[in-house]
Amino acid sequence: MKRVMICEDDLLLAMDLAHEVEAAGSQVVGTFYSSFDAWNAAKVLKPDIAIIDLHLADGESGLSLATHLVEQGCRVIIVSGSSLVHPELSRISHSFVSKPVPAGIIAELTGHR
Repeated sequence: MKRVMICEDDLLLAMDLAHEVEAAGSQVVGTFYSSFDAWNAAKVLKPDIAIIDLHLADGESGLSLATHLVEQGCRVIIVSGSSLVHPELSRISHSFVSKPVPAGIIAELTGHR
């Protein structure tokens, strides 16, 4: 079972993502609204996959969190409501999903379809 960390500051979207992750057969190990909290928790939780919004409660911090997690061997899925893709994302391996997140895409990206 894959361990998934959700980093999203929109409570309803975070809940929807968690539901889809669990319905796909993975375990949500934590939901975080700021990169600071997610960064610290990742050391202990050691997620296989992180679903990250680029704009979290502590600002435009999702990119640095994603970079850190990729360096730790975590697979990253970026979710963003912005159609402008941050140029720094080209430096890390990731999947990208536009908001609103289409039904079934999280299951597909976490390897359950």
